[in-house]
Amino acid sequence: MSSAIDVDVLNQLKGEQSELLDKIDELRTIGVGGLVELPQIVVCGNQSSGKSSVLEAISRVRFPAKSNVCTRFATEIVLRRHSSNRIKVSIEPGHSRKDASEREKLRAFTSESFSSGEDLPALIESAKECMGLSSTDNLASNSGFSDDVLKVEISGPDRPELTLVDLPGLYYSTSDDQGEPGMEIVEKLTEKYMKSSRTIILAVISARNDYHIQKVLNIAQKFDPKYERVLGIVTQPDIPEAGSDDEEYYLQLIRNEKVKLQLGWHVLRNRSFETMNVSDDARDVQEKDFFDAGRWASLPRRQVGIESLRHRLSTILLAHIRRNLPGLILDIQDKILRNEQELTKLGTSRTSVQEQRRFLVDISSKFARITNEALHGSYVGEFFDNYKNNTANSKEFPFRRLRAIVRELNECFAHAMNVRGSQRIIEYSTIPPFNFLNEMSKPYMDGWTPTYITLESLKEELKEQARQNRGIELPGNANQFLVGKVFRDQCKPWKKIAETHLLNVWSSAEYFVQLVLQYLIDDHTRASLMRHLISPELEKMKENLMAKLEELSSYYNRGHPLPVGDSFLTRMQESRKKRQLATLTESLGVTVGGVLNSGDLEQAADKLHSSNDEFGVEEIIEQMQAYYDTTIITFVQNVAILGIENCLLSPLEEIFSSQIVVGMDDQQIQKIAAEPSETQRERSRLNEELQKLRLGRETLDAYRPNEISLPEPPTLGIPFPART
Repeated sequence: MSSAIDVDVLNQLKGEQSELLDKIDELRTIGVGGLVELPQIVVCGNQSSGKSSVLEAISRVRFPAKSNVCTRFATEIVLRRHSSNRIKVSIEPGHSRKDASEREKLRAFTSESFSSGEDLPALIESAKECMGLSSTDNLASNSGFSDDVLKVEISGPDRPELTLVDLPGLYYSTSDDQGEPGMEIVEKLTEKYMKSSRTIILAVISARNDYHIQKVLNIAQKFDPKYERVLGIVTQPDIPEAGSDDEEYYLQLIRNEKVKLQLGWHVLRNRSFETMNVSDDARDVQEKDFFDAGRWASLPRRQVGIESLRHRLSTILLAHIRRNLPGLILDIQDKILRNEQELTKLGTSRTSVQEQRRFLVDISSKFARITNEALHGSYVGEFFDNYKNNTANSKEFPFRRLRAIVRELNECFAHAMNVRGSQRIIEYSTIPPFNFLNEMSKPYMDGWTPTYITLESLKEELKEQARQNRGIELPGNANQFLVGKVFRDQCKPWKKIAETHLLNVWSSAEYFVQLVLQYLIDDHTRASLMRHLISPELEKMKENLMAKLEELSSYYNRGHPLPVGDSFLTRMQESRKKRQLATLTESLGVTVGGVLNSGDLEQAADKLHSSNDEFGVEEIIEQMQAYYDTTIITFVQNVAILGIENCLLSPLEEIFSSQIVVGMDDQQIQKIAAEPSETQRERSRLNEELQKLRLGRETLDAYRPNEISLPEPPTLGIPFPART
């Protein structure tokens, strides 16, 4: 009973394996393999390492195995169990084949008329001629190797369920037939297959040669450092003499004692030159007898011989496909989504002016909507959602939320004006010094060094200036012209800080526009639209910003202080009160808590009067500071509102509107929206890829996880009546 169950389970396993392998092969046939990485086993090793003999032993079909000529292209070998023997050979053109007629010629090469494996070598030679690889002159040149793929499908009752990719043999010495360019091409081709995380690497090592001169595992380790995807195959184990150190070394290698491979090692005995014409069954018997004798008998039977290798490879490939299937489905879906997005950006084909104008009107309406949402902080839609999900371009996505960026920059500007807006920082004894070291890392603060001046030094400086600039003011009163001069000197940094801020906001707006257009259209149309329409308008906005800044700052650089409203008077009174209170406190400090007599008050009044100097420099400083404090707030607000909002952000919504497109003449429309031939080819390519990917998705539909499931009903505490 148990054996019958085992047979049923084995047949079920073979059926599932055949179905999965057929699905992956179908993806390759469709062309999905050129778009996403597919699970596969690749056979690689040095020339004359016995790769062809390994393939023959697995498939029981003879492959060309000349010792002095290597395979010059990848060969995909598809083995399937079938009631009758059949061999089919076809060619899949490589990416380097650009000529359509040449690709069709290669695809037309196919044959299903051969039922015997003895005919395969001649058939492969015909395929090589079709690829243009039969000429001896070509073999020594760059064209001696091809990225075309020869597909050999072999069916029969005794075939294992396997798909293998045989790669050209690696070599490290040149000759007339094999030049240095070919050496590089073979290594690059090998690396191209190895680097895929979905590739199982069948590394063939010949016991005929020293292990250390066979570099296949070194190349594999570059892409699989822990040897998780590598199965080592040792061939020609009968070459080292029995009992020799070489034999012992390879025995240790197969036991995984020398180079630890997570999939382990296997060993096969190849046909020798003398036995090359014996039957497959006789070859298998000779191999079994060899491994049953001598030190080779000590190896586990699952690691020796062709029969166990067939089963081992089938099991490994099946598990590998199962493990990679969910990721493969996601990759196909992701590639479909990306192609659809690229096609959306390209839009429909537009050869006429009417189609081009319609395309631009559609794009302009989308541009206006996204820009409006960004300026009003309504971050809804895919353009803004990518901000959360995309980590690769995390520096880019904050700029999609333009209003947030502008507000952040405005706050940095206001902070910088507050800290470094004054030409010199007056040190008052009652105010602790500010820690400017913590400010250097903030925007608009880089490269700035504060300049300090004590209050007493400033007073002495102003006394000298007042003496030199006496006017008609009465003694003890401030010279109002000097107040204006000190203020103009103190606010000199304003314009430079504001200019830096305006240019930063303008650059952010320009970058935002580029991001929106990049999201909506292809790069060619985006560049054309920027060049012919948007960039000139953005430059005008920049000029308007600079003109507005000149307007906002010009009076402060030349005019006399003209305070408006009560804020200036309030600040002046507060400042004067603090100064007088400080003087009185100092004068009456010895009597605080005691009784004040008229003499004390008279003495304090005299000191308060004597503190007012002949030129009123303290009044000059207080008036200048009060005017500075009220005016800087107005200046910062004017830059943000009259400059940024009125001259940049409001016009930004109208920079590319539907009305502008409608008003363009035909010549302007063609300059911007006409499609180059490259775009037409790109649309064709994307559509062709999309068709393949959708077919691939349909092929794997049965293996896609069920994405829609009904959740548990909510617990609402409602006493529903029982069903009857």
